[in-house]
Amino acid sequence: MFRETHFNRFNKGKAIIRDYKDGITQCYLINTKGELVYKFEPNVWADRIEDDNVIFARKENNEKFEGTALFDLNGRQLTDFKYQTIYGGVEEGFFEVESLDNKHGHISITGKEVIPCIYEDGHWFSEGVSPEKLNGKWGMINWKNETVIPFEYEAILRCNNNNRISAKLNGKWGIIDKFNNTLIDFKYDEICNYLTRDCGSMPAKMGDKWGIIDIYGNTLFDFIYDDYDYLDEKGRYKFKQNGKWAIYNCEKNNFISDFIYDQVDLFVNGICEVRLNGKDDCIDETNTPISDFTYDFVRHFYRTNLIAINKNGKRGLMNTGGKILITPKYKDVIKYADENMLVWEDDNFNQYVTDINMNIIIPKKKYQNFYGGYNSGIISMRDSTYYNTKGEKLELKFEL
Repeated sequence: MFRETHFNRFNKGKAIIRDYKDGITQCYLINTKGELVYKFEPNVWADRIEDDNVIFARKENNEKFEGTALFDLNGRQLTDFKYQTIYGGVEEGFFEVESLDNKHGHISITGKEVIPCIYEDGHWFSEGVSPEKLNGKWGMINWKNETVIPFEYEAILRCNNNNRISAKLNGKWGIIDKFNNTLIDFKYDEICNYLTRDCGSMPAKMGDKWGIIDIYGNTLFDFIYDDYDYLDEKGRYKFKQNGKWAIYNCEKNNFISDFIYDQVDLFVNGICEVRLNGKDDCIDETNTPISDFTYDFVRHFYRTNLIAINKNGKRGLMNTGGKILITPKYKDVIKYADENMLVWEDDNFNQYVTDINMNIIIPKKKYQNFYGGYNSGIISMRDSTYYNTKGEKLELKFEL
């Protein structure tokens, strides 16, 4: 008898246990007390718990995919298994979906189909409109499924910046509004309009070089940059020149750093990992370093104020204020951090859990595989069980 059980991480106070035995998948929805909330029917593969308080689940029969459905966190089924894909991240009350015959539409967070699956492709809603593809061309609709921009474009992106939309026509990109008025002429090879309402500029490309234009199409910085990338939704980007990166702020319409960085990662909660002259540190939104660029490696744990640090082959921990919480003197790697609990891993991939004072919460043991940090006060050991922040095993109140 072959059996494999996965204890998925908690989110929103719930978790999914997936039990595979003799060719049959059985999924269970539980709470933080180990109580059974809902038992899915056999061969329904409950995928993940979304931040929007729903669960995506797909159904298979004899290894043949039958469809994806939406459930709430009490196990109530909100849709039939009639979708190829339900795309994560609800926007303005709607999920984008793809039907079994590969057509796109939208459903509400309660599972009601508000836009029928009639489009060849699509995106999420933003500022009341959604890009859709019909008969090989792109346009935009509103939540009543009324056409607000005619289907005449080769490509069109979401409306993300106070009624400004990137669109492609005759091989070139420009900016239109929701009334199909041209705001910036179609003359760019690429254009990025993924900005906040307060941004007054954006990256654009002509030929093989990037520059920066304002919201009226005026050139603010010439087309001399080799590359660019998005850093966050607040309008920060990075530009590359002569092998070095600089950070640009579209709200200030100016660079906030020189072209000095070897590497720049995303801003998350106002913190960005950067590399300078072969050393790592984190900077804040004003480009101020958190410490002194002495680390060989840093890792900011998203949604926390904790940063793993590596110096001369030794590991430690600091917070986003630059305060050293654990001096770099340990050989093991910090894999996850959450709720002031740390998951460590040694050279042989054995894992254990401590608090930030290095008190052992869960001792080192072979074949432990903790799945992320603590969430809802519970950490999962993917192929074994759950533990609370005291290291106590969560006893299930039912049998798998």
